[in-house]
Amino acid sequence: MNAKMKVLALALVGFAGYAGSAVAGCPSSPVPPWTANNQFQGVTAITAPGLDGTACHLDSTISAGASGFASAIVEDDTPTAEPHYRASFMIDVDALTALGAPGFTTVATVFQGVSAATGNGVSFAIFGDGTNWLISYTVVDATDPSGYFSNSQPLPAGASHIEFDLPVGAAANFQVWIESNVEGSPTATHTVDNGAIVGIDTAFLGLAAPSDGFVSTYAGTAAQFDRFDSRRSTFIGY
Repeated sequence: MNAKMKVLALALVGFAGYAGSAVAGCPSSPVPPWTANNQFQGVTAITAPGLDGTACHLDSTISAGASGFASAIVEDDTPTAEPHYRASFMIDVDALTALGAPGFTTVATVFQGVSAATGNGVSFAIFGDGTNWLISYTVVDATDPSGYFSNSQPLPAGASHIEFDLPVGAAANFQVWIESNVEGSPTATHTVDNGAIVGIDTAFLGLAAPSDGFVSTYAGTAAQFDRFDSRRSTFIGY
């Protein structure tokens, strides 16, 4: 279980494999090992340069008039009911300004790790508090009356590294690192009961499920993503 599941710079979208590799130009759309490019009332684009020394990054944009079912995401089907799943990605939402008016109504999902057995697992979303962006995370937790545990952390300005560790079990220590490159210093640790999800089968990265306030304020403006990496358990870092 300590073997790497996969390492992939999102900027290269499967072109050359490992983070930090260089390619001449960017592909026009995601290519394997990305298995799908899901665009519904939204647009994805591969754009140079990358966020952290890579060749390219992913722009994800929600279209004007979009519904709460809109998505501009790439899909990874590499995992197979993984009982221990770790992933990292970079995100930059600095282009999404004007936070003062909509406040908490500006919400969009940015990552999901889904179990085929139950249809859920873990998700990350961004939302504005009226002044700053925060990133929230929701994970299955049978000990909570709602069936889920949720929390949030401030999202630093600029391109930020997000990493999480999701073991599956009755007393699983779910951990999150935000701009932390030290395995022993996670930003947050939460013990949850997520044994019912069995394991993670699919990951989605990009903007999805926007609120009405997000659409009305940020339609046509891209959030940027880069350096996606998923593994079974070893720390990724940057």
